[in-house]
Amino acid sequence: LHPAQQQIKSEAKRFNVLDCGRRFGKDILGHEIITEPALHGFPVAWFAPTYREMLDTFRELSAILQPITTRVSGSDHRIELNTGGILDFWSLDSVKTTRGRKYKRVVVNEAAHAPKLDEAWNRVIRPTLADMRGDGWFLSTPAGLGFFKTLYMMGQDGVEGYQSWKFPTSANPFIDPGEIEAMRATMTERDFAQEILADFLEG
Repeated sequence: LHPAQQQIKSEAKRFNVLDCGRRFGKDILGHEIITEPALHGFPVAWFAPTYREMLDTFRELSAILQPITTRVSGSDHRIELNTGGILDFWSLDSVKTTRGRKYKRVVVNEAAHAPKLDEAWNRVIRPTLADMRGDGWFLSTPAGLGFFKTLYMMGQDGVEGYQSWKFPTSANPFIDPGEIEAMRATMTERDFAQEILADFLEG
């Protein structure tokens, strides 16, 4: 992990919200975060806004974890490890099917782009953490002023158990600064502010 990713891990609380620019490295961070409890024998879950986004991550982690995997179910999108840990993968358009599950950790990727994120979190996902007093992570580039920003502000305002961070693309030391300047020169000011600087913008 690069220094900003390490900072996020070290400062984490129970509910964590990362607002970041494109190519910051949130997926790599998310992979590390979601696998850690599974390596210790706990069930965890990864959520994505669409089936395609969920499937991409399922395939990536299936390959990474193959040496310690005892079973992979392509139909259930589940990876079972020889540690006893389980990783479930869900798309938020079918989130209600997670009712009855329990998890030690959940990661909601591209959270700002998930329709009805507030309903998915409060009615379905949050209760899955009750049995093990699990934790939750929301990772995303911003998109308007929706529920993702509400969660982010809870971390900024010091709501108990919540932590949040904002990092631009430039916080990733593996991205050439010249690439960022090239994007600044060709993108609209609003697009650059949202996609690269991770600013919350109305509309």
